[in-house]
Amino acid sequence: MIREKTHLYKQARQQKVSDELSARHKKSVTASTSSSKKRSGHKHIYQKIILHYGSSSFCWGRRCEICGRVDSTYKATNERPQDFTVTGKGTGGSWSEICLCEIHEKYPEYTIMTLENAEWKEWTDSKTGQ
Repeated sequence: MIREKTHLYKQARQQKVSDELSARHKKSVTASTSSSKKRSGHKHIYQKIILHYGSSSFCWGRRCEICGRVDSTYKATNERPQDFTVTGKGTGGSWSEICLCEIHEKYPEYTIMTLENAEWKEWTDSKTGQ
Protein backbone atom coordinates (compact mmCIF):
# COMPACT_ATOMS: atom_id res chain seq x y z
CA MET A 1 0.00 0.00 0.00
CA ILE A 2 1.21 3.48 -0.76
CA ARG A 3 2.18 5.54 2.25
CA GLU A 4 0.05 8.61 1.40
CA LYS A 5 -3.05 6.48 0.94
CA THR A 6 -2.47 4.73 4.27
CA HIS A 7 -2.20 8.07 6.04
CA LEU A 8 -5.43 9.33 4.44
CA TYR A 9 -7.21 6.09 5.34
CA LYS A 10 -6.16 6.32 9.00
CA GLN A 11 -7.18 9.97 9.14
CA ALA A 12 -10.62 9.19 7.70
CA ARG A 13 -11.15 6.30 10.16
CA GLN A 14 -10.31 8.32 13.28
CA GLN A 15 -13.33 9.35 15.30
CA LYS A 16 -13.53 12.55 17.24
CA VAL A 17 -13.99 12.04 20.98
CA SER A 18 -16.89 14.01 22.37
CA ASP A 19 -16.37 16.31 25.37
CA GLU A 20 -18.79 14.40 27.57
CA LEU A 21 -16.87 11.14 27.04
CA SER A 22 -13.50 12.72 27.82
CA ALA A 23 -14.82 14.38 31.01
CA ARG A 24 -15.80 11.00 32.37
CA HIS A 25 -12.21 9.71 32.23
CA LYS A 26 -10.29 12.63 33.74
CA LYS A 27 -7.72 11.82 36.37
CA SER A 28 -8.18 12.97 39.93
CA VAL A 29 -6.04 15.91 41.03
CA THR A 30 -5.24 14.31 44.38
CA ALA A 31 -5.04 10.63 45.18
CA SER A 32 -7.74 9.19 47.38
CA THR A 33 -5.26 7.35 49.62
CA SER A 34 -3.03 10.24 50.64
CA SER A 35 -3.57 13.87 51.36
CA SER A 36 -1.59 16.45 49.44
CA LYS A 37 -1.09 18.30 52.74
CA LYS A 38 1.10 15.44 53.97
CA ARG A 39 3.35 15.45 50.93
CA SER A 40 6.68 17.21 51.21
CA GLY A 41 7.48 20.25 49.12
CA HIS A 42 10.96 19.02 48.26
CA LYS A 43 12.78 16.01 46.87
CA HIS A 44 14.27 14.05 49.77
CA ILE A 45 18.06 13.74 49.77
CA TYR A 46 18.89 10.79 51.99
CA GLN A 47 22.07 10.00 53.88
CA LYS A 48 22.78 6.54 55.24
CA ILE A 49 22.45 6.15 59.02
CA ILE A 50 22.31 3.40 61.65
CA LEU A 51 19.02 2.80 63.47
CA HIS A 52 19.08 1.47 67.05
CA TYR A 53 15.82 -0.20 68.12
CA GLY A 54 16.70 -1.81 71.41
CA SER A 55 19.56 -3.15 73.50
CA SER A 56 21.48 -4.78 70.63
CA SER A 57 19.04 -4.32 67.71
CA PHE A 58 20.63 -2.29 64.92
CA CYS A 59 19.89 -1.92 61.21
CA TRP A 60 20.66 0.40 58.32
CA GLY A 61 18.34 3.33 57.69
CA ARG A 62 18.39 6.71 56.02
CA ARG A 63 17.54 10.31 56.95
CA CYS A 64 16.67 13.27 54.75
CA GLU A 65 19.32 15.98 54.92
CA ILE A 66 16.74 18.73 54.34
CA CYS A 67 13.84 17.93 56.68
CA GLY A 68 15.28 15.19 58.93
CA ARG A 69 12.69 12.54 57.96
CA VAL A 70 13.86 9.07 59.02
CA ASP A 71 13.10 6.27 56.57
CA SER A 72 13.19 2.96 58.37
CA THR A 73 11.80 0.98 55.41
CA TYR A 74 15.32 1.11 53.96
CA LYS A 75 16.30 -1.54 56.50
CA ALA A 76 14.22 -4.20 54.73
CA THR A 77 16.14 -3.81 51.49
CA ASN A 78 19.67 -3.83 52.96
CA GLU A 79 19.29 -6.08 55.98
CA ARG A 80 22.72 -7.44 56.92
CA PRO A 81 22.74 -8.49 60.58
CA GLN A 82 26.42 -9.51 60.43
CA ASP A 83 27.28 -5.80 60.07
CA PHE A 84 26.16 -5.14 63.63
CA THR A 85 27.53 -8.01 65.68
CA VAL A 86 28.37 -6.86 69.20
CA THR A 87 31.04 -8.65 71.25
CA GLY A 88 30.44 -6.74 74.48
CA LYS A 89 34.12 -5.84 74.97
CA GLY A 90 33.52 -2.44 76.45
CA THR A 91 33.88 -0.66 79.70
CA GLY A 92 31.22 -0.88 82.36
CA GLY A 93 27.74 0.47 81.91
CA SER A 94 24.44 -0.69 80.54
CA TRP A 95 24.38 -3.24 77.73
CA SER A 96 22.71 -0.71 75.46
CA GLU A 97 25.53 1.83 75.98
CA ILE A 98 28.19 -0.85 75.42
CA CYS A 99 26.51 -1.83 72.14
CA LEU A 100 26.14 1.77 70.98
CA CYS A 101 29.79 2.58 71.75
CA GLU A 102 31.02 -0.53 69.98
CA ILE A 103 28.94 0.13 66.85
CA HIS A 104 30.07 3.79 66.88
CA GLU A 105 33.73 2.67 66.99
CA LYS A 106 33.08 0.30 64.09
CA TYR A 107 31.22 2.90 61.95
CA PRO A 108 32.30 6.39 63.10
CA GLU A 109 31.26 8.03 59.80
CA TYR A 110 27.56 7.15 60.26
CA THR A 111 25.06 8.87 62.55
CA ILE A 112 23.29 6.60 65.04
CA MET A 113 19.60 7.28 65.68
CA THR A 114 17.93 5.67 68.71
CA LEU A 115 14.22 5.06 69.16
CA GLU A 116 12.99 6.68 72.39
CA ASN A 117 9.29 7.11 73.21
CA ALA A 118 8.28 6.49 69.56
CA GLU A 119 10.63 9.25 68.31
CA TRP A 120 14.04 9.04 66.64
CA LYS A 121 16.78 10.87 68.55
CA GLU A 122 20.38 11.32 67.48
CA TRP A 123 22.72 9.43 69.80
CA THR A 124 25.86 11.15 71.07
CA ASP A 125 28.72 9.40 72.80
CA SER A 126 28.95 10.72 76.36
CA LYS A 127 32.73 10.15 76.41
CA THR A 128 33.64 11.97 73.21
CA GLY A 129 30.58 14.18 72.77
CA GLN A 130 30.10 13.08 69.16
